[in-house]
Amino acid sequence: MSIKSKLRGPFARVGANLVIGVVGLVVIRLIAHGLPMFQDAGIVEDKLTVLAGTLIVIDAMLLSVLVRFAIELRAYLLGRFAEIRGLGTMAATLVLLVTAAIAYIDFKPLTIAWPAITQFYLWGFFALAAILLIQIVILLYRDRDSISARVLGQSMPAPSDQPSV
Repeated sequence: MSIKSKLRGPFARVGANLVIGVVGLVVIRLIAHGLPMFQDAGIVEDKLTVLAGTLIVIDAMLLSVLVRFAIELRAYLLGRFAEIRGLGTMAATLVLLVTAAIAYIDFKPLTIAWPAITQFYLWGFFALAAILLIQIVILLYRDRDSISARVLGQSMPAPSDQPSV
């Protein structure tokens, strides 16, 4: 298979969509950050600057691009590596974990504007991260035989009704 045919595949489209979305929104974020009218607009209701609010909205759109990438990556990996049932879900979960970390950092000004949500904000993101990590551990444990067979180039183990030791 030539490189040109690989670049036309479904994963290339997924990657191109990610790059176009991220680069486009990063450029828009930089433009918005540099516009003097956003910087001079001041503070809304003594809580949040217009610039911070604008950047939060742009970052939310950026995070939606990452979530879409996670969904498309999962679908691609499910089709490409069907013998490893949880691979697509593990990869998507990792992308969602990174997305949650970015969201936690980017939306932090909300806790300054509204201090009452600080504990909810912290524990909400903590719970989300813990759930995503637990899911990855469960999928790794469940699919460890298939993953090791794939990595070592061996035949896939036959599914059995007996639990593995």
